[in-house]
Amino acid sequence: MMSDWITELRIKSLLLSLTNCSVGCALGCYYGVVSLYTIIASVLIVTTGVLLQILSNFADDYGDALKEADGPNRLGPIRAVMIGSISLTQLRKAMGTVTVAATICGILAIYMCLGSNLQQALAWFAFLGVFAILAAIFYTIGFAYGYKGFGDIAVFIFFGLAAVIGSQLLVLGASGQPVDIFPDSIYLACAIGIHSVMILHVSAMRDINEDRLNGKKTVAARLGHRLSGIYLVTMFVVSALLSLGACLTSHKLWECSILVIALIPLLASTYRAFIHCEDGSKVAKERKFSLIGCAIHNIAWIIILVVDFWVYY
Repeated sequence: MMSDWITELRIKSLLLSLTNCSVGCALGCYYGVVSLYTIIASVLIVTTGVLLQILSNFADDYGDALKEADGPNRLGPIRAVMIGSISLTQLRKAMGTVTVAATICGILAIYMCLGSNLQQALAWFAFLGVFAILAAIFYTIGFAYGYKGFGDIAVFIFFGLAAVIGSQLLVLGASGQPVDIFPDSIYLACAIGIHSVMILHVSAMRDINEDRLNGKKTVAARLGHRLSGIYLVTMFVVSALLSLGACLTSHKLWECSILVIALIPLLASTYRAFIHCEDGSKVAKERKFSLIGCAIHNIAWIIILVVDFWVYY
């Protein structure tokens, strides 16, 4: 049973929210103050992000299982709920538990970052947290916007803009600094958001044939194999330019070399997915490597921010 829940959590995928939010918190500490208080606030912010991704993972599998959207020819991982090891009722209860946990962590994080004004903290949570929770739940449930091709937009907003800029603003608030958005934050949030979309798109490229049979109108299913590969390459090029632009705008020129090296794993995975774009079984292998490549890029940025803060700032 425990192994079933570990599979359902998609532990490896949590690298995305973990490192994305960490970059945002690192930016907040870079432009703000590094203290025990801001570190605790950052941990709460990252924990909230991870919990929201877990909720999204659960909701995704719940919606797919409820609508029997994944058939026997699925090339992706077999989830416990698909084979009955975890019932829909158990998964629904788990979604409720994770929602409560994310709500508590989110309110605590916002309360720490916005001071003792509980009313203001609750207002910010209602604006950011509730919207994020609803977006996670309704990805494949209800409106099921993920089936209609809007998943890319949602991932870009929540895993990119909200994860990076939102986390940075909260940590700045916890630092007692004026809340501001900096050029590198914008470029980097867009780059990380595109990277997150790339991971989603690789999964969608893997499932093009089955998604078309099951009525899922993802971006990949709409574009087809070859255009989906071109779309993936385009996203990599744009995200790499944005990331390097963030470094050139606000950091040291030599640090671009760190990013170039860090982007190599994602480049390699993108190239392999492109040349095998019509073979779903081979594309399926690249999701893991795309995820690792994105995490390496994020870790490289955290290293750059730490070096800049302690050496140059």
